Amino acid sequence: MKKHTFAILTAGLFGGVAVTPAHAGGGGMGAILGATFPEQIIQEVTLGNQYAQEATQTAQQIQMLYNQTRNLQSIPMMMWPSISGQLMNLVNVIGNAQGLSYATANTAAAVQAQFGTPSGLLPNYGASLQQWTSNFDNQIAGVLQTYHLNSNQFQNTQMTMSMIEQMGQSATGRLQAIQAGNQLAGIAANQVQSLQSDIEAGNQAELNFMAMQAHSMVDQSNTVTPALNAPFAPGAF
Repeated sequence: MKKHTFAILTAGLFGGVAVTPAHAGGGGMGAILGATFPEQIIQEVTLGNQYAQEATQTAQQIQMLYNQTRNLQSIPMMMWPSISGQLMNLVNVIGNAQGLSYATANTAAAVQAQFGTPSGLLPNYGASLQQWTSNFDNQIAGVLQTYHLNSNQFQNTQMTMSMIEQMGQSATGRLQAIQAGNQLAGIAANQVQSLQSDIEAGNQAELNFMAMQAHSMVDQSNTVTPALNAPFAPGAF
């Protein structure tokens, strides 16, 4: 679902209803300072779409480079800048997607803290995002192990980029990097697309639930206010 569709839906559902800023209960990548929950939820969907596209494009570029080198016994240094550049893009895509998963889980927890726990999809939403992160990490570790790379040396973006630079210093390392990178890029494209689909479904459910709860509070207020403002009838007490 596109960003403007979510925006129109949100305006209709929450018109006139005050909603707490999203950053008050969470944080993480993608959080908008001062944004309300609906605004944060829309931003997460937008980022999910963006990262899915970036993951697909990066996988395609790495696949092209891999195809150019697959019959080579070693990769010449002149090809390394193109390869390392795309591998750096892949590192950023993976980091951004994992950060978005954490941020979205934080938002889901904050929504439940303010509006209560819904039935159906949402109670397991945060757990499913955590499971996505765990599965992705395990797949990455599996690929690194296949190519005899120590996953402890790829714990964060800075360490990973440093390792890529080190691998570029030898023909064997460059070949190892493009082979592992090509496999990781394919996994990342599939995983980030899965995350994007989960966020669209989960965040739509969040909006629906929040709207239902917010309108319920408004209805209760509209019922109580006339009674409080009604004039007392003589002899009522």
